[in-house]
Amino acid sequence: MKCHLPLRRRYHPDPQPQPYHALPFVAPLPGQASARYWQVPPLADRRQAYLLGREYAGHYLAFLQDNPGCADRFLLARIAQDVNFSDPSAASACWAGFFHLVEQVLTQSIAPLDVFDYIDRLNTYELSLQQILRQTPS
Repeated sequence: MKCHLPLRRRYHPDPQPQPYHALPFVAPLPGQASARYWQVPPLADRRQAYLLGREYAGHYLAFLQDNPGCADRFLLARIAQDVNFSDPSAASACWAGFFHLVEQVLTQSIAPLDVFDYIDRLNTYELSLQQILRQTPS
């Protein structure tokens, strides 16, 4: 069975951020506000599944580029929660392609970053926000 790759696109806010279900691997659940964050078609060929996963990662990364505030909403965690990591079928190569590309891009992007300095600055920023919120009159 031939695997059809989703059309490549951008996810620019218009004017609001695009919803998660705009991603080709997210499927809204009928009658519910939530979604299935990892829905892949049945795949028989491991190589095609891997390449589809890589394309899905490209969509995920483009989505984050265009909607940077979405990283604060644990989208990657939601995707990982819905992946069936024990699936022995060829479809398991889809998540492997997805996470491999995400890891490759992460590796390239953190090269100039002092990770622990970033963590310290992030912790300081969040502590400052908490203190400001406590001081704000209700």
